[in-house]
Amino acid sequence: MFIFAYAFIFLMCMIGNMLVCVIVLKNRQMRTVTNMFILNLAISDLLVGLFCMPTTLVDNLITGESPQ
Repeated sequence: MFIFAYAFIFLMCMIGNMLVCVIVLKNRQMRTVTNMFILNLAISDLLVGLFCMPTTLVDNLITGESPQ
């Protein structure tokens, strides 16, 4: 169940942030300063999900700790 929860959160993180990136980059009308800031936040969230989530999962599985 623990791995399923991590996989679900990881998948939602990737899909949601990629959708934000695609929408802002494809539509010229969406390229405002505020939306560029949101695009940068989405990219940083993608990187956090990509690099931190798997390592945290492996660490929690090895040490036997589970979040409360």
